[in-house]
Amino acid sequence: MYNSLQQREIFHLEFLRWFGRKIDARYYALKGGVNMRFFFGSIRYSEDMDLDLSEVRVDILQELVIKILSSKDFVSNLNYYGIRAISIPDMTKAKQTETTQRFKVHLLTFSGEDLFTKIEFSQRGLYSGIAVNAIPDSILRDYRLIPLIVPHYSAQTAVMQKIEALASRPSVQARDIFDLYILSPKIIIPEINKEIIPKRDKLAKANENLFSVTFEQFRDSVVLFLSPDDQKSYSSSDFWDEIKLKAASLLEEIISK
Repeated sequence: MYNSLQQREIFHLEFLRWFGRKIDARYYALKGGVNMRFFFGSIRYSEDMDLDLSEVRVDILQELVIKILSSKDFVSNLNYYGIRAISIPDMTKAKQTETTQRFKVHLLTFSGEDLFTKIEFSQRGLYSGIAVNAIPDSILRDYRLIPLIVPHYSAQTAVMQKIEALASRPSVQARDIFDLYILSPKIIIPEINKEIIPKRDKLAKANENLFSVTFEQFRDSVVLFLSPDDQKSYSSSDFWDEIKLKAASLLEEIISK
C-alpha cells in the first residue's frame, strides 16, 4: 500500500522515464526538491517537479507532455501504485510561455483521493554543473522499478540555486532553508567555482531571509512532506532552530570564500 507522498513520487519517476525516451539528455536537467530527494538523500517528498530545458520549442514540449499524460500505457503503469487515472491539465488555462511551461495534474486514486501535482519547465536555458546519474536503488527499490538515468544539477549548482531562491522569492520558503541544510555536507567549500557564487548582496539577503521563517511555516510546508517517522523527529522548534543555524553556517562559509 502506497501513501499519497509515494504516489506523487512514482508519478514523477515514471514521467521522467517516459520523457527521457523522447528528449535527449543534453537538453534538460532535473532541479529543485525532486533533484534533492533523488540524488542528495533528502527525506522531503515533493508535491511538484521542476526541470530546466533548452532548445525545445514550446509547442513541441506541450504536445509531448500531453501525449505522455494521455497514454493508456503510462496510466496503466501507475495502477499498481493505487493511481486509477490522471486528470489532464486544461491547456487553455495553463501557463505556456517562451520562458515557463506549467502542467497542473491531478492523480485520481482508487481510494478516492485527488492528489495535485505540477510539472514545470523553465525555458531560460541550462546552468553549468549538470551530471547524468542513475537514481539510487534506495529510491527505486520501494517501487520495484528498473534503473532510471536522469540529467540533474550537481550539489554545487543546487546550493547556488537555493541561495538565489532564498534571496529572491517574493515569499521566503522554508523548503529552501531545509534543502540547504540537507546539501551542507554534500559540497566542499574550497572546490566551489567562484564564478557561480551569487553576489554578496544576494548572499546577505539570503542570510537575512533565512531567520525570518517561523517553525510553524516549516511544520506546515516541510514536515507534512516527510515520512510519518521523520515527521515525529522533526516536529520540534528546536530542530528547526538547528536547521537554520546549519544553513546559516553554510552561507557564512560561502560568503568568506
